[in-house]
Amino acid sequence: MAEKQNTCRICLKPFNEYSMGEKNDYKLAACKSCGSVMVLPWLTPADLDKFFGDVQPSIVHLPDPQAAIAGMKKLIQKITENYSGRRFLDVCCRQGYAVMAAKELGFQQVRGIDPHDFFITFAKDKYPADLFEHISVPEYAARGEQAEVVFSIESFCEQTDPDAYMAALAKLIAPGGVLYLQEPDGNSIHLPRNFSRWRFADPPLNFAYLSEKGMESLLVCHKLKVQKKFFTWGPFMRWVVVKK
Repeated sequence: MAEKQNTCRICLKPFNEYSMGEKNDYKLAACKSCGSVMVLPWLTPADLDKFFGDVQPSIVHLPDPQAAIAGMKKLIQKITENYSGRRFLDVCCRQGYAVMAAKELGFQQVRGIDPHDFFITFAKDKYPADLFEHISVPEYAARGEQAEVVFSIESFCEQTDPDAYMAALAKLIAPGGVLYLQEPDGNSIHLPRNFSRWRFADPPLNFAYLSEKGMESLLVCHKLKVQKKFFTWGPFMRWVVVKK
């Protein structure tokens, strides 16, 4: 029998769950304190290693890679117009489009990391290999690495330890720098009434769907604050975060 979860993995308050149904044979539950939704029982790194080892993902380009890079350039330009002498880091770089966008904009140093070796293998094959590294965020932060612009897009939904992950992200932000967070909002008014029908929710590819309240709880714990929120029509958070 799985051990009962007593503390919310997101807001770290006592976990009083309510059912959000099932998806892909995984139980979904929400925290009454923060509204975040998560898979129960909680997935472990070993669970994920086994899953990805079994499925052996094959990565391909999006239909229009140049359009994807152009879109990332516009997004970065909304966050900052100061590139000279600054460093850019994408912590969940996937196919490498944000990294290439930052390179084209003229950042002094650009870097893309990803915990999945199949994404890094793809990016190194398509773009300059020295821009990409297969490494986790906590491992990268432990080396003392920092950047003035840190990108984190849809990465929290894959974290087995969100609190430790946020702590590592905080370390990566250079003095005067910013963290861009883009995450699905697990408590958005734009979600379908039946949560399990939300197409984004796809455990075990992702398994934690943070609410705005839950994300803000994590930020406060690590002395971070929201500087700017971008308006979105869909169930997503798009925030610029700074250190207090």
